Amino acid sequence: MAEHGIRRVAVGFGGDERSHDALALGIALARAAQARLDLILVVRQDSAFKQEYPPVGSVVEIITEQAQRWIAEAEAVIPEQIRHHSHIRPAGSVAEGLVSAVQELESDVLVTGSGIGFGRIMTHPAVTALLHSSPVPVALAPSGYRAETQITDVMAAVSAAHPDHQVTRSGQSWAAQLGTELTYVTFEDKESSAGNSAGEASAAAAGPGDQRPAGSDTGPEQPGRHILATGRTLRHAVGTVDWPQGGILLIGSSPLARRRHIFLGMTAARVLSHLPIPMVLLPRDPDTGAPGAR
Repeated sequence: MAEHGIRRVAVGFGGDERSHDALALGIALARAAQARLDLILVVRQDSAFKQEYPPVGSVVEIITEQAQRWIAEAEAVIPEQIRHHSHIRPAGSVAEGLVSAVQELESDVLVTGSGIGFGRIMTHPAVTALLHSSPVPVALAPSGYRAETQITDVMAAVSAAHPDHQVTRSGQSWAAQLGTELTYVTFEDKESSAGNSAGEASAAAAGPGDQRPAGSDTGPEQPGRHILATGRTLRHAVGTVDWPQGGILLIGSSPLARRRHIFLGMTAARVLSHLPIPMVLLPRDPDTGAPGAR
């Protein structure tokens, strides 16, 4: 998140279920942060040098009309008190269009649907591309997220070895602006602890031999509640946490991320696949090299 806080929340919208999950989370974030909401619908624009098959003629007008209907449906859901604006953007790909739009609009966070929830994963090329290229934090809404959800808890995934990390500071900033509780979560799974290198997966593990249950006071010496989530696997560790319905989890990018860009690391991907609340993947901080839970 930029130093000025959350002023503009962008939502990638496309009319499908994943988009409605994203819109619900975008509304919840904009309401809590008193921010402006930007709806962005990207219309795929074929290259002039690419021959269409089968040759069906121009469908631009049909696609544009459908996009306008989707935007109208989305705008009807947004509460009147939330300032919002809609944008229909042509681009070669959805990810390309969204990245271009958030840069132009100076968005502070981009919200998209993860398609993850109730034990199922729906992969989508656009989401995957965003999770390896976005220059702003990407908030992933789980399947079935509802707009009436009030954001009550900011949770930050941190490493016991690096308590003063970008995620720690971002968690404090987000919690202060959203007016929520702040909780630090450190994940420890025995599989990773037993066979990890010192790479990205081990960054989320606490010190060896620390088997205190979730909810114990441990972690960074920072104000806020501290949870050590332990389990045989990372899935089990995630399952030991009593995730609040109104919570969001901030997590850091992989060291593979370019400066000021995000890159979904192995640990973050594994946490995401079992997380019942939204995850916010933060861009790599150019001023710190310390790893976080990724």
